[in-house]
Amino acid sequence: MKTIFYIDNSEIYRLLLQAELSQEGTHVVTAGSIEEALSKWKELNPGFVILELRQNKLSGEVFEKLKNTYPDVLWIGYSTYLQCPEELKKWINLYLPKSSKIGAIKTLIESL
Repeated sequence: MKTIFYIDNSEIYRLLLQAELSQEGTHVVTAGSIEEALSKWKELNPGFVILELRQNKLSGEVFEKLKNTYPDVLWIGYSTYLQCPEELKKWINLYLPKSSKIGAIKTLIESL
């Protein structure tokens, strides 16, 4: 399986998702901010990105730059927003509500 890149400012969720998915043999790289993600991106070839949508300094400009630079990467919005914010829908491919029970994200990953 390709690398999953998980960007979330919550260290607890990063550790939880990384631990759970790593137990199943998935390689997960994490970043705590958009800035950190941008600095790590060149070292990675992620199969897809899971992004917490409540990031500081997260804007349409950042998404547009990333989507144009990496057009083949699948983006999954994974957030405590009840539903994906309208202004971000055009940049993500899939959306899942964030929960401490990660069964839905595991199922989605297995299907990919």
